Amino acid sequence: MKRTTLFNFFILSLVLVFTATGCKKVPKGTTAIPGQRIGVGSGKTDGIADGGIATPALPANPDGTIPFADGRPSDWETRTKNREMFAADIVYFDVDSASVKGSEKSKLEAVAAGMKSQPGGDLLIEGHCDERGTEGYNLALGDRRANALREYLANLGVPADKIHTVSFGEAKPAATGTGEGVWSKNRRGEFIFVEPAK
Repeated sequence: MKRTTLFNFFILSLVLVFTATGCKKVPKGTTAIPGQRIGVGSGKTDGIADGGIATPALPANPDGTIPFADGRPSDWETRTKNREMFAADIVYFDVDSASVKGSEKSKLEAVAAGMKSQPGGDLLIEGHCDERGTEGYNLALGDRRANALREYLANLGVPADKIHTVSFGEAKPAATGTGEGVWSKNRRGEFIFVEPAK
């Protein structure tokens, strides 16, 4: 009898150990695009809780330039960046979410149509967050947002190798202050058209 109880306890302990050390999860509905990393956050509010990430987010350099990390062309820095082309198509996110809302999908369709009409250009997607939370958490969340937009555009037919992402976290707010009216404007993804090389 004692031996059976010890054996059962041993089996239960093994099950608990394997359950606790399982694989990191990728957010549901996320499809990896070749050459692109997927950040995984575990917080419950927009930057309020600190979460782990599968791979570090890629922040901009302190001088505002963007590091080469996702296969961008070697002439990237010298090409003209057009922020006006998609200025009306900023996508906004819910708190602690990288899911594209139904109300924002028409903006992505407009961006996809614009990119298809300019096949020689590239697209830079910036992921942004509100001010709450740690820098690391917000960089990861901004990364998830930019990648969600990238995936959506790729599914609409924009070549994935023409879409590049960067996370600024909370570093470049669209509005300053506190409260939901301000924070909702900062939870966003912005699109910058990169003109073809001359």
